[in-house]
This record gives sequence, C-alpha cells and structure tokens, in this order.
Amino acid sequence: MSSENVVMDTESLIAEIKSRPKQEIKCSRILLPTDGSGQAFKAVSEAIHLAAVTDAELTLLMVVDYNKNVAAFEQVSLSGYVPAELKIAAYQFLAELMHVIPSEIRAHTRVEVGDPGETILRVAEEEESDMIVMGTHGFGTFRSLLMGSVSNFVTQNASCPVLLCKGMPDDWDDDEHYII
Repeated sequence: MSSENVVMDTESLIAEIKSRPKQEIKCSRILLPTDGSGQAFKAVSEAIHLAAVTDAELTLLMVVDYNKNVAAFEQVSLSGYVPAELKIAAYQFLAELMHVIPSEIRAHTRVEVGDPGETILRVAEEEESDMIVMGTHGFGTFRSLLMGSVSNFVTQNASCPVLLCKGMPDDWDDDEHYII
C-alpha cells in the first residue's frame, strides 16, 4: 500500500469518526476497592472526582484477604474462621475514609472476605458497577510477582471499564499518612 493510500485511509477514518453521533457515557455506580496504600488513595481522589462530575454512587470496598493475613497454621486451627478483628479493622478504616467523601456524593462501604481480585469482580457484578477505579499497586504480595497483580487480574477480567491510578497522591506525607 502506498503512503498516499495510507493518508487517504487515515483521512477517511477520521471523517467517519467525526460523523458518528455523539454518545452519552453513563456512569451511575463506581466501585472503589481500596487497601489503604498510597496508590489506593490516589484512586480515592480520582473516584471522588468522577462521582462528582457524573453524579455516580461510590461503593468503597475493602477485601480481607484471609490467606495474606492469617498464617497457615492459624488457618488450619481456625477451620476456616476469619478472625473478627480483621473485618472490624476494615470497617473502621472505611468509616474513616468516608470522612474524605464530600457529603453531596452518595457512598456506602462493603467489607468482603476472599481473594481480592475475584472478590472485586464479584462485588462489581453484584453492585452493577459501571466502572472500577483502583490503584495499580498495593494489593499484591510476593505472589503478585508470580501470578500477576490484582489490578492486572481485574483489568483482564472485569465486565466494566477499569480506571487504574498510578502514583501517590500529592498530599501523601513521608510517614505514609494521607493528609485529610
């Protein structure tokens, strides 16, 4: 194909795109999985902004990863029981995070137990989320180096768009505390 044909094809493609009718993007529910890391707080900031401009409802989700938080010996001796302290800590963290959400944004919290990637996808379906907003790092452990990160898993398997937020928030201090 000559360069003249490529230019012509590009011009016709651009013209075709410009002639398409305008579409409205609907976003009424945003899932915001968080683990408290700096990258997750960057996602909080982005999700708040998106919810404000689209009038979407936010679901703040924290997944208690039983395998990450309880030693193998404890798992056997507890026979599948998830220590209440893990869930209580997650609820407390999300309650504090709710203070960051402006009052005009509808938001609610959920704490779930399970594998983070699979749980995020399940909750996104249950909540009928139009979008998932999450950090690119933070959920993973050494396992993520071998099997892929949670954000990669969610991106590859989600049935809705996923916005990945890289980096740390501008107001993250050296002691790894989010300044509210």
